[in-house]
Amino acid sequence: MTTNKHVEYQVSLSSAETEVTTWSIANTDHVLIQMKREIDTITLNGLMLVRKAFSINLFQFEDWWWEIVVQKLWNTID
Repeated sequence: MTTNKHVEYQVSLSSAETEVTTWSIANTDHVLIQMKREIDTITLNGLMLVRKAFSINLFQFEDWWWEIVVQKLWNTID
């Protein structure tokens, strides 16, 4: 390898290292913020589904519970 080619190679390598480092520093915050948004969205959607399911199950349980209580009350009265 000639001296000129060696210098060109070193300059190209240095430029590539600088570009990778610059991209990494500049976009790290952006990538982290985007990941947080996606995770929060998933978490929020999951939380909403859990709340909905819980409300439905609680309503069904209360209906079932009152049927049992009323049935026992009627049995006691009879």
